[in-house]
Amino acid sequence: MIRVVQQSLLGSILSNMLLVLGCAFFAGGIVHCNKDQVFNKASAVVNSGLLLMAVMGLLFPAVLHFTHSEVQYGKSEVTLSRFSSCIMLVAYASYLFFQLKSHRSLYNPIVEEEDNEDDADQEEAPEITQWEAICWLSVLTIWISILSGYLVDAIQGASDSLNMPVAFISVILLPIVGNA
Repeated sequence: MIRVVQQSLLGSILSNMLLVLGCAFFAGGIVHCNKDQVFNKASAVVNSGLLLMAVMGLLFPAVLHFTHSEVQYGKSEVTLSRFSSCIMLVAYASYLFFQLKSHRSLYNPIVEEEDNEDDADQEEAPEITQWEAICWLSVLTIWISILSGYLVDAIQGASDSLNMPVAFISVILLPIVGNA
């Protein structure tokens, strides 16, 4: 079932890159049909670079596996996969620092011209404290991990009853349902 989790992660990355981003552009075009949409170039470049790195991190071990060009069969693929996952983890931590600390202003919402200055000065008070948010995040993470275990176990039965391959359910259906 590890393969199902890997395929689901791949499907989530592709779904977020293509489906969610495309729907956001489409909906933005419909809502703002008479105006130009404005995007911050620096944040778009960072996000695109991270998505490209994630795809390459998944692609390179697969290419190594399917070309059978490994020096030590099986070990090179695992080593490359672990190395790329460590690089992606460091890149993700750097991205969090970039987004939350060093370039926080890039991710503030763009204020339109007709907004009043009084609205920009008012900040909403948080509904829960930071520690309450961390506790809720921890509890819900544990709950989701338990439910994910049940979901992964149920995929084989669903595959047999629906006559669909497990790979299709893992790569296509699970990420789309997860994004809904």
